[in-house]
Amino acid sequence: MMLKTVSIVLVLFIFAAEAVPQGNRRRSTKRPAVGQPAAPQPTPQAVVTPAAATPSRPLTPVPLAVLNGQTITTAEIDQKVRAEVEALDARIAEARRQVLQLQINTLLLQSEAAKRGITSQQLYELEIAKKITEPSTAEVDKFIQDNRDQIAETDPAAVRQQVVGYLKGELAAKISDDFLKRLRAAYPVVNVASTTAAPPATVIVTVAGQPITAGIIDERLKPIIYKLRLNSYQLTKQALDLAVNDLLLIAEANRRNVPPEEIVRKEISEKVHAPTEAEVAKFYSENKARIPGELATVSNQIASYLQEQERQRLEQELSARLRSGANIRLLISEPVVPVQVISADDDPTRGDPSAAVTIVEFTDFQCPSCAAMQPILDEVQKIYGNKVKLVVRDFPLAKHANASKAAEAANAANAQGKFFEYVGLLFKRQNALDVASLKTYASELGLDRARFDAALDGGKFAAEVKHDMDDGDIYGVDSTPAIFVNGMALTEMSLEALRALIDKGLAATNTPPKISGN
Repeated sequence: MMLKTVSIVLVLFIFAAEAVPQGNRRRSTKRPAVGQPAAPQPTPQAVVTPAAATPSRPLTPVPLAVLNGQTITTAEIDQKVRAEVEALDARIAEARRQVLQLQINTLLLQSEAAKRGITSQQLYELEIAKKITEPSTAEVDKFIQDNRDQIAETDPAAVRQQVVGYLKGELAAKISDDFLKRLRAAYPVVNVASTTAAPPATVIVTVAGQPITAGIIDERLKPIIYKLRLNSYQLTKQALDLAVNDLLLIAEANRRNVPPEEIVRKEISEKVHAPTEAEVAKFYSENKARIPGELATVSNQIASYLQEQERQRLEQELSARLRSGANIRLLISEPVVPVQVISADDDPTRGDPSAAVTIVEFTDFQCPSCAAMQPILDEVQKIYGNKVKLVVRDFPLAKHANASKAAEAANAANAQGKFFEYVGLLFKRQNALDVASLKTYASELGLDRARFDAALDGGKFAAEVKHDMDDGDIYGVDSTPAIFVNGMALTEMSLEALRALIDKGLAATNTPPKISGN
């Protein structure tokens, strides 16, 4: 859903709202990082994270770094950050509980589907998908009115589309929850062993007699634990950088026999000047396509932004000078991206089936970042030829009202051997993905319209799309595009980063890739 985090003008000034905190800065008022991305940034879906768990008592301070012989611990960093870091184990435990519950729900669905003699996808379609109705105009209007101050989107049509998608998602969640409650009452769920530190083969729960092993839970936890640890590392690193900068500033002030504020005033405050009208106009001219409003209405905001950029540059220069003569040894390190078992399923593939490297992409055809990523994927296939295979799987985001139907249409085109040609049209025409347009594109490619229309209108591939989304959830997909190279998640959507992962995969060709075919 489109909940507002910053003003629309500021969003467009911040071309890439960086998730990684900016380090090597003095402690100061929080400011967003600004800079144009060199590559498409993933589009997130709405995610609900468990509430922060607070330890009942402070933990023993953990060493973070050694600065000129002095050890800096969690006791010296921002205490809110410390609390978040110390809650990590509790968050992981909660994630483990949720993953186990998800696996139990999966087996409950499989058990009921087997009883009825249908597939889990068919059961989902029957008991959930077909019961999801369109919200009424009054319901949409009421939601918009009740949440007016939280809506950042300015286009009324886009707002309504996103609200419809959100309300349908809420209804689907309620219907699913009610159905699963009935299944839990019908099938026995038996706890066998603890999930913590159990060998992979250990059976921890049985559902209708079917076992869930620790290995299954551990595999599903990989992306979740990685993201939790990465977030903890980033928070800690930012707080540590601020603490180091403060200590170095104090040491320098003592050396000069002046207050720290005096150094900040001379090195930063007095050197920051308001930008000229010409500089403001130049910035506006270079970024006009991304800035709403005329120059006269946004000039003050641009001036403030440019002045803040200058302050940040001076802060970073001062920090670099202070650090140049310091002996800093970090005792923390960024977590390693895990290697997962990523299924290629039976989804559309391009490239040599026996390629040493398999790229699995979870995509949304209404997602601008996914469209921007396509030339990069095309480029690596040209560069690496038969060494690389691309698999495309569906992950339509709830906030994109036409994405699910577009995914079904792509599957219908795939059934007639025209998947990549069809999705090429979808990415080029993301502003026209209504059902009528989807059918028009089928005609342009010479597809059998009667067959295509029947599949699209009848929801023939809805279950296939849902299956891909369920798999994506298991692999920790929470934004699009989500790309895995031999089971390793691509964390930066750029040609350079993708090539680095591919090269890593090729270098390990003697090791079986972490890709399954079912």
